[in-house]
Amino acid sequence: MKASIKRNMFRTFHLIGAAIVGAYVYSPWKELEWFALLIKAVILPALTVSGLWLWQGHKLRNWINK
Repeated sequence: MKASIKRNMFRTFHLIGAAIVGAYVYSPWKELEWFALLIKAVILPALTVSGLWLWQGHKLRNWINK
């Protein structure tokens, strides 16, 4: 798989996750316990990892390949 395709997949995932967090912040869904747990335990860590990968992924790939 090409690097550009991987980057587009990470970017799409990151944007979808950001939309879910936006829905959590600006909607009454934050009162649902399962939705709050999903955001805190799954979505935010996944967004953190994907954001770091988009930002510093080239350095991580170089470090792994050495």
